[in-house]
Amino acid sequence: MIKLSDYLDYLNNEIIQARKRADENAVAIAKEYAKHPYLKYFTAPRYALPSVKMDIPLKITDIDSDSKYNFKLNEDQLIGEVNERIRLVNREKKLNIQEITKKQIQNDDFKTLFKKLESNDQKFGKLPVAEVMKVDLKTKIQALNTGVFRPQDGSTDAEVNELKDIFSNVLLNKYTLVNSKLNNIYIDPNTNSAEDKDKLFINLQVTMEAEGIKVLSYKDKDGNEVEQITFE
Repeated sequence: MIKLSDYLDYLNNEIIQARKRADENAVAIAKEYAKHPYLKYFTAPRYALPSVKMDIPLKITDIDSDSKYNFKLNEDQLIGEVNERIRLVNREKKLNIQEITKKQIQNDDFKTLFKKLESNDQKFGKLPVAEVMKVDLKTKIQALNTGVFRPQDGSTDAEVNELKDIFSNVLLNKYTLVNSKLNNIYIDPNTNSAEDKDKLFINLQVTMEAEGIKVLSYKDKDGNEVEQITFE
């Protein structure tokens, strides 16, 4: 896995070295022409690389970026999404999780939780999946009003854990991306592996145009050595 910028730098250096070797070979041929009794009257051949075009398939292995998220809570939407998932889980897993009401998430425990999640708004970073999943929702769920949101007698830990997962996932859906800053793209030039079927592939189309520079040395009026760089 390498950075895309490092890979492009490598390609650029390879092309420069190829042109350098071509120019060195042209100089060697020109010297041979100069020594030959007949060829010295001819122009020695030189082949340049004015432009190099490449179409390269690449596999993206990772993207390093910083994103800015906004956590916006709408209590009615939150209750609706949680209860919809509760009904789905109850049907699929044969559980008996109680649906929740808006009043139940208006206590101090949940208000503190929502305030904490909103405090990280508009800051660059990753989507706080780990932070949300680590929130002690299980204790908050068990501490709610008896007989409604709190698991009833006979309820299992499985129901409490399912409700915790439901609540965590719904909270994560309340984060919306507002800005993103791309730092680095990591790629793998090897695109023939059988296990890469689900990877993201791109075709990198690169055109490198040749430009020349000359470095000339001369002495100024005070005898100091001066270098002058000119672009062709």
